[in-house]
Amino acid sequence: MQSAPAFRRFISSTAGKALAATLAVLVSAASAFGQDTMLPILSACTPATTPAMPQRWHAVGLMLPFLRQQLDVGDFTYDGSLPAMRATVYGLESGAVDLLITNTETYQLTGPPDSPDGCIALGQKYTPPGEWLSDKSVCQGEAPLGNKKAQWWKAPSPDGRAILQWYATDTRLPWRVMFPTRTAEPAVIGDYGATYFPTFTPVTDTKLARLRDFCIAKARKASDAAAAATTARDLMALGNDIPEAERAKRIQGLVPGLSRQACSANSKPPQWPHQFLMTAILSPIQFRWTPLPTMLYYDWDDAGTLVGLMHEARTMPPALELEAVLTKGIGYGIERGPSGGFACAAATPGAVRPEWMTVANCDCKGVIDHNSAFGPNETSVIRACPVRGEGLHVNWSWYTTDGRPILFTEPEAMGLGLNVADYLRWAPGAKMDKDAFELPKLCTAAGAAEAHSPDQRIILHFAIKPGKDSVAGQLVYSIDYRGKPMFEDSALKMELANQSPLGDKVQIIGSTPGSGVDKYKLLIGKTSD
Repeated sequence: MQSAPAFRRFISSTAGKALAATLAVLVSAASAFGQDTMLPILSACTPATTPAMPQRWHAVGLMLPFLRQQLDVGDFTYDGSLPAMRATVYGLESGAVDLLITNTETYQLTGPPDSPDGCIALGQKYTPPGEWLSDKSVCQGEAPLGNKKAQWWKAPSPDGRAILQWYATDTRLPWRVMFPTRTAEPAVIGDYGATYFPTFTPVTDTKLARLRDFCIAKARKASDAAAAATTARDLMALGNDIPEAERAKRIQGLVPGLSRQACSANSKPPQWPHQFLMTAILSPIQFRWTPLPTMLYYDWDDAGTLVGLMHEARTMPPALELEAVLTKGIGYGIERGPSGGFACAAATPGAVRPEWMTVANCDCKGVIDHNSAFGPNETSVIRACPVRGEGLHVNWSWYTTDGRPILFTEPEAMGLGLNVADYLRWAPGAKMDKDAFELPKLCTAAGAAEAHSPDQRIILHFAIKPGKDSVAGQLVYSIDYRGKPMFEDSALKMELANQSPLGDKVQIIGSTPGSGVDKYKLLIGKTSD
């Protein structure tokens, strides 16, 4: 680990004295808590060639849906020589479906899983997956993902968001995949926001050829409802279940220690400690940006602030890219621009309360008890946290039963922010000096101007787009809602009779904070609360 003085000199030349002081305090705290690596900087991919899938493989997937629904477990066998894939999916709460996918047909299998005795032809709902990484895929680097060493790969989706895949460095086989929206490939797996693979191994024999030939010869016609279903989850909802005890037994055989029943003893979400320090790798929504090795520290009692120092993915010594300072009520983002200078904007809600998971009604969806792939010496809980006012939109949080964070992710996230946080080192109770939480001068009244709605969800920003030869420039405004941009910079002018418009050659020299309430009575009509 680098010494605090060396880090202070580096940051001073990059981001200014205010950030240098903050990071120096952070380095000292990391040393005090025995961190052998201060930041999870990604190393170069070795090798950097694209991983190739085996011709035949078997995998087990723990699958997190896009919406606030049950977790599923998938048992997958693929044979590229046919090609064909068998996908058996079990719902942790209810439902099961067994599919055989060929390049011309999708069949639903019936009967014992070891020896199916019936096939239903559903139509070509899926096609067997080939290679999972496209020719546009990029390896971002290598870094731990929980207790697994992994290569971090990404590819662009059609709308510019990132398709994220992690491959174990020892096998170069998939460990986790995340999709920004439902995708046809890989078959069935692409129906889920995120899938972990505690098992992924090459195999020599799949027995799928005999199963395919049996279905070609014996398949019967699907019901109208089954023919209309578009996903494996739709088919599960049609009542294709097995006895609960049998389903639980099969799930235990695939992912030992995984259970929904254990949620009854883990229904109460953990609270954040009032002070902590931790490291994480934060992944952006958009493909064009890279993961951010991050230091996070929090003090609810004294400062009421969460600070995140986000760095370039693979630069050594670490180069600060972003800083987030979330105070009680408002969040500030300090971002480095193309010229190397930093700018501040009040663009996000404030720091969350320690009991945020309780307030958000986060619901236990599954418990993993001492599983060798996910944590041999701990029990962890996966919770679905509803997004208020957005139907089944969900955030997934994954914590150990002693409160250590593992994962936070928002499926189908839009915008320009971050949607995956993989947490690594954790120091609950670490109390930082008060000056570590001071808001940088960039974010004082002279450096930023904005107005907020009472609930902090709507933020109106004012800024200047400087001219070529002057700091004065065009006055612009932008609007964010719930941390997401709704209107980008738009010109703001005031036109006066017989005078030049006001707004194209101005400077913001300061702002005075204030608040107020304007009420009026509707004479006709009605409104909701």
